[in-house]
Amino acid sequence: MILRSITEHVKQQNWFAVVLDFLIVVVGILIAFQITSWNESRQDRHAEQRYLAELARDLEADIVEIQTAKRLSLSSLAISELVLETSAPDYKRPSFWPVIEEEVAPEESLLQYPYSALVTRPYLISTNSTFEELIQSGSISVLSNRTLVSDLTKFYKDLRENTNDEKALHNQTNITMNYFNDLGIGLGDSATLDTLQALAIKDTQFLGRVKSIAFFSNWQYLRLNRIESDAATLLSTINAEREDKL
Repeated sequence: MILRSITEHVKQQNWFAVVLDFLIVVVGILIAFQITSWNESRQDRHAEQRYLAELARDLEADIVEIQTAKRLSLSSLAISELVLETSAPDYKRPSFWPVIEEEVAPEESLLQYPYSALVTRPYLISTNSTFEELIQSGSISVLSNRTLVSDLTKFYKDLRENTNDEKALHNQTNITMNYFNDLGIGLGDSATLDTLQALAIKDTQFLGRVKSIAFFSNWQYLRLNRIESDAATLLSTINAEREDKL
């Protein structure tokens, strides 16, 4: 319709009308682009809110898992240190690590089974499905806070590195479990702390294992504590973003 009108006006050499027709076309195209852009922006903001909600849900699940893992690490550390109180009274936690602020005490359910508590090593499995979807689908660009994107990338990178470290710790745990097997000790065997302390005094190999368990439990707890702090900070940032974009 517009093209026919332009053609007629050119034939008539009505240049004012020709210019007016062109302006109508250009304005129409600009309006169409603006509407398309507005619709895409609205869809992106809707998608951003959905992804932020799912990221928050994943982080909440991670924090619960981390807190459970921390309790297991503290129990292992507590029991190993109770053994060392008598068998290695000069033992101290490494001074190059931060002080553990919360109480280091074993869970009551593990006190009856100290062998199991010594080698129980938490294995953190992250709920990272939303972040992986954002990366693999190329939808990460819908998150408008680029600092948040950077922090999320670093957080999940740290979790992957933690998984690799946990695999190394499990290898150490397997060595101790094999040592227990050689002594005829099962992880389901009950024992008193006195029994473990006497064994550590008598058997220097067992004493060394307990010292290593204390070291690795301390290290793992501090690492998990830092990851939990990072997760809580990210969760706070994401919730603030969600509120800001409502």
